[in-house]
Amino acid sequence: MTNWPVHAAIDGPIVMIGFGSIGKGTLPLLERHIAFDRAKFTVIAPDDRDRALLDERQIMFLHQAITHDNYRDVLKPLLTAGPGRGMLVNLSVDTSSVDLMEFAKDIDAFYIDTVVEPWPGLYTDGSRSISERSNYALREGVLDLRRRRPGGITAVSCCGANPGMVSWFVKQALLDIARDTNTPFDEPKSREGWGQLAHQLGVKGIHPRLQLDGALRRVPRAGIGDVIHRRQRRPQRPAARPQHPRHQSRQCIDRRITFTYQAPAPAVRAL
Repeated sequence: MTNWPVHAAIDGPIVMIGFGSIGKGTLPLLERHIAFDRAKFTVIAPDDRDRALLDERQIMFLHQAITHDNYRDVLKPLLTAGPGRGMLVNLSVDTSSVDLMEFAKDIDAFYIDTVVEPWPGLYTDGSRSISERSNYALREGVLDLRRRRPGGITAVSCCGANPGMVSWFVKQALLDIARDTNTPFDEPKSREGWGQLAHQLGVKGIHPRLQLDGALRRVPRAGIGDVIHRRQRRPQRPAARPQHPRHQSRQCIDRRITFTYQAPAPAVRAL
């Protein structure tokens, strides 16, 4: 396909922080669906292994790590070079999402990231409590910024795969179910509206049931592409009285089910 739909145009500079697997996957999407000036596009990363991908596209590459000490000095000249409003695309790790988001607000630039990240050292800082180093605390930092500085330029947080795209897929699935079941509805415009539509359709809960197990293991998988889903239940405590026959089967269960991954099938509408 060559005639890709263009959904938006960015007139000002675009700065992408990070060029790992997410950055390399995002760049083609930007090229296909966002109109921008390549001369005003900059990628910043501490690793230059994939610089050739940017050189062949005539996109500027800055081989540098963004740190707490340099982020304002490095990013401000790039995002305010103009003409047009800049956009900061944060696809990196070890960079504070809250600090970068607030900085983008200071210079009136758009901002988007895939996850809430801290500066290096937070997770291993023994002087902080476990709760202060949790994802909950990081999320609260974003919400605190919104409370301190409401309104202004758009900033989108946690717009990766999950959270992020999974929400879009769920919303589209709800719309598809409503249409396929001939359920009358108006497309929701708020969180409450989506919840009401799910309730109207009889959806009780939504949860991913299967995902690739990428953890290290002592026993290797049977083959490349195998997906493992393990479910364990704790042994039932000894009963104080004889069990009813209906309950006697509820013993310790350790089942291992292997699903062999194959090429994705055509689009499926099921949740």
